[in-house]
Amino acid sequence: MKLIEGRLKRLGESTTNLKTEVTKYSLIQIGDQTLTNVMVDRKLENFLQDGLQTEEPTKLWFLSGQKIIMGVQAGNDTRYYGTVNPFFYFALLFNIVMTCIGFSYHWGFGLLFGAMTYALFVRRLLDSRKVAAVGGTKV
Repeated sequence: MKLIEGRLKRLGESTTNLKTEVTKYSLIQIGDQTLTNVMVDRKLENFLQDGLQTEEPTKLWFLSGQKIIMGVQAGNDTRYYGTVNPFFYFALLFNIVMTCIGFSYHWGFGLLFGAMTYALFVRRLLDSRKVAAVGGTKV
């Protein structure tokens, strides 16, 4: 999990994918940083835009190694964090089962599926739990 804090100065153009309910911003200027191609859950988008209207610093929690906003706090207001898509848990369970099957056939297949499970799912699950542990309101 990565935290970026500063005054939110600008939100660039946004496109919303209604199927995945994700909004992608072309750029976000916060503090002295400019972030490009940042994705945010549609439920968190309004709280992100509230950061433009306050002079106080805005906090953004990002998924480790990716440009996906997991949580937002505009000024001294309440923290808001998004939830993980329910399909995510099904995919995680599927990969864990495939890892077990892979180990039963050959240890190399098991290691391959285990590494894929960690890279694709476990980091995101741990980051979402860390953001939730910080406190706030789930949207």
